[in-house]
Amino acid sequence: MSIQKPIELNQGCFLNPTDQKIVVNLASEEILSLVTQELKTRYSPETQKKALEESSQLLPGFVLQELLKRQDQVVNVNPDTLIVVSCQIPEAEVDDLGFDLNVEAYFVIADTTGRNHFRANKIVLWSNIWGDEEQIFDLEDELGEQFWTNYQIQLLFDEKEQQTIELEVSQTDDYAARLEFYPSLKIFSPSIIPFTIDDF
Repeated sequence: MSIQKPIELNQGCFLNPTDQKIVVNLASEEILSLVTQELKTRYSPETQKKALEESSQLLPGFVLQELLKRQDQVVNVNPDTLIVVSCQIPEAEVDDLGFDLNVEAYFVIADTTGRNHFRANKIVLWSNIWGDEEQIFDLEDELGEQFWTNYQIQLLFDEKEQQTIELEVSQTDDYAARLEFYPSLKIFSPSIIPFTIDDF
């Protein structure tokens, strides 16, 4: 009789033996706090200056010009005025070691003249699912050959009774944003204005 090794997942995660899904507990308030702090840090004068210096050395001229144009819109903003008005998670991506939450954050921020700017950021929040990466192979044994291509993660939000997983920011991209009104639905919907070559 073989002895089955325990599956060691990171804190805030567990394997549901009924449907073989990895359950991840997330806290909405923690996600919003993390996103808000990331945005305030990104739009601080120090971060803006550093980003501009790094971009000028690495990017092609036409891309740099677009960044400079966007920089002019937010370079003199006050991060303390930032208000997140919408935060959406359109998708979650899973790889061998962890998962990414792709967050679209829409916010209003005021510049030093008092004018408000409506902006958007795509922020990737990352977390390691495994408590010990060596235990991946134990989980592979448990789930079989479909493990690498077909295992599923179930995300649970606001699980007050469960320990939640820790997230960290792995990527942040800045975009202009717009707010559109849909009369038939009687709602306003924010959307990102994508960066394309056609903008030039």
